[in-house]
Amino acid sequence: MPQQVITLLSLICLCLVMCIVSDIKRRTIEHWVIAVITVLAGFTVYWAQLPVENALTQAGLVLVAGFILFWLSVCGAGDVKLLVAVSLAVGEQWWPWMLLLMVVLGGIVALGLLLASWLGKPQWRAHGVPYALAIAPSGMLAIGLTLASAA
Repeated sequence: MPQQVITLLSLICLCLVMCIVSDIKRRTIEHWVIAVITVLAGFTVYWAQLPVENALTQAGLVLVAGFILFWLSVCGAGDVKLLVAVSLAVGEQWWPWMLLLMVVLGGIVALGLLLASWLGKPQWRAHGVPYALAIAPSGMLAIGLTLASAA
């Protein structure tokens, strides 16, 4: 892979790790980190020569579904914004796999919190589920595969 691609992927991964840490500690994801991921996603679309209309369609679908989930109090707005930003940078061939992996990881995180509450740590579940733990790793893998398949 060219050095620019490695740098781009490293920056995206760094931002996604920051989202994980923030979501675990405070159950919030900083707006500026999501903005940086969105800009880096734009570079990914350019570098991987992804069709812009596909990237916008994927992000739009996530935004609509995320708004409904936010309205139903299933997840937070930061989680939705993070997934929209990540979806912009994922190629259409990897996007369904990213969503599947995210659902599996999210289920594992939710089950872990449920188990922890049963074992005497109910405050962990009371703060909500840190969905960045599911979104970020699946996004890292999907963006990495998108960039690798374009190089």
